[in-house]
Amino acid sequence: MSCSIFSQEILTEKKRKEENLQFTETDSLMKMSSLNQIGLSEVQSFYSGNIEKMSTTSLFYLKKSKNLKFTFVVRVNMKLRASINSFKYDAEMYVKHGKNYYSFAGASISDKELFPNYELFYQFYSNLGRSWELETGSKFLAAQNFNLVTPIIGFTKDFEKNRISFRNFLTFTSDKMYYSNIMQWRHFLNEKRDNLLLVTGFGNAPDSRNIDLADDFIINKTIFSGLAYEKNFEKFKLTVTSVYNRNNFNTGAKFNQFDIYFNLIHSF
Repeated sequence: MSCSIFSQEILTEKKRKEENLQFTETDSLMKMSSLNQIGLSEVQSFYSGNIEKMSTTSLFYLKKSKNLKFTFVVRVNMKLRASINSFKYDAEMYVKHGKNYYSFAGASISDKELFPNYELFYQFYSNLGRSWELETGSKFLAAQNFNLVTPIIGFTKDFEKNRISFRNFLTFTSDKMYYSNIMQWRHFLNEKRDNLLLVTGFGNAPDSRNIDLADDFIINKTIFSGLAYEKNFEKFKLTVTSVYNRNNFNTGAKFNQFDIYFNLIHSF
């Protein structure tokens, strides 16, 4: 699934009015007033055709500055497939630039087994007014046999108890360009911000957590759709997500993929 909502859900906290839902889908970890958070994430991927399942486990620690302008995150990721274990280490920084702008940057490095060698990214968010937001950015990914550069552009619209976003990825390889996208609709259920999320899209973006890092993964024609439920408690947040992927490989092979995500966050 080519989306970062399940892989990079932390963004800097924005000033918002409750009735207008003035915050973005990627700041869901930043809404609570606590300055520290720890979290656990688990992704289980199941495949048709007797393909080995894959699991990804992540642990993170988040620290906000007292003025809430800066947020720092460190994360350890472990991926398991068949008899192979692989580790990746992330560091991210989130910065608030006044009322209408915020950004985040990050870097990752791994043991090169099942993750990219390293990754670099930067994204910038602008308030366009009338509950519209613009996302622009880029990501660089380096693997053993290839490098990818991906500009990103997206739009988010808030209205009543809903948020709709549409994100686009243009990935450049050494000789070609590939397009992928994701559309999300989030509906808020109550004042605690419990919500349902519907997601669908086409293609593979390099920030996906549930893909095989083969040198041809970016050209596979994947279609996906999913449903998530987020429940907020006083100091905890629990999210459960299921996603169905239909993978059509460039070689002609086709198979189904079903992903289950569990996310638990504690604020203190």
